[in-house]
Amino acid sequence: MNTGLSAPNGDPPERRNPWFAKRHDFFVRRAIDEFFRLTRSFEDIYLIYLECRSPLADPRADLLDRQTGEVRTRLWDRLTVMVGTENEKGPLWRLKDLCHLVWPKSDEPQGQGGSLIDWLAGAVFHEAMKLKENIYLLNSYGPAASKMRSCPAGPVRFSGPGPAPVPRLESMIDVRGLISRAAADVVGQMEQIAFLLTHTAFILRLMMPDLARNMLVVRLLVEREDVLRRLWGETLEAVFTDMFYGDAAEGFCTAGRSYLRGQWFPQALRMYQKALAVSPTCDEAITRLVQLQAVVRENRQLLGIT
Repeated sequence: MNTGLSAPNGDPPERRNPWFAKRHDFFVRRAIDEFFRLTRSFEDIYLIYLECRSPLADPRADLLDRQTGEVRTRLWDRLTVMVGTENEKGPLWRLKDLCHLVWPKSDEPQGQGGSLIDWLAGAVFHEAMKLKENIYLLNSYGPAASKMRSCPAGPVRFSGPGPAPVPRLESMIDVRGLISRAAADVVGQMEQIAFLLTHTAFILRLMMPDLARNMLVVRLLVEREDVLRRLWGETLEAVFTDMFYGDAAEGFCTAGRSYLRGQWFPQALRMYQKALAVSPTCDEAITRLVQLQAVVRENRQLLGIT
């Protein structure tokens, strides 16, 4: 699908599309949020994958076991939703396209982190496509391969006069071996995607100080605080301390300003309260807290506060 944001010459979309340039912060925020959602989705897929893994057995054998057929079907369904198709792109496909728009290759001198995110998102996408195809092979042809393997060996004899007996097809082609290699590929691809997503999360964390001016990203971190703990093992205060040169209160104030611009008064009030909690002498937080408390108190019904 042509989004109208890219062009054959490869220039960044903001150089040719003023509409995109004005909303660049929004698209950066959206790309990061899509990545957060993708990691959650893949974690669910990985947990399903572990259901057909035995720590003491060859994982390929587990994937080929008839009893894991239902698990493989669930893997296929989840991957289909995550990747999507050309006509109906899934979250991973959209993330790949979005990263390519937000962090084009020609922007490398301004920030290699974004280019790495773009490359890693593309790598995850291509690994996921291969993984999806291999699981399709296991689901569609694995049972037939096992059945052929269980057939009695020996040549095929035709009734009546004719040429000499010919060997069975399954004795000429190692069908089981071919399917087993597909199962081995599934194991490798699952681990490779996990590896790539871990590196993407690490690079994204390193980029956070450079994104401190993006109020929408700062707000996103507030709204996805549980994701930060799970993905980076850090509190929101710790991330803000790193992003704002040791001043976590500035991070909460930045989020408060963003909410205030959108007239989200209760949310802005909470941010300034958190700013004061980490820095009781923050002038902006003290001033805004008094103002917002008055606004919220006088307009509780209009703001939907019970």
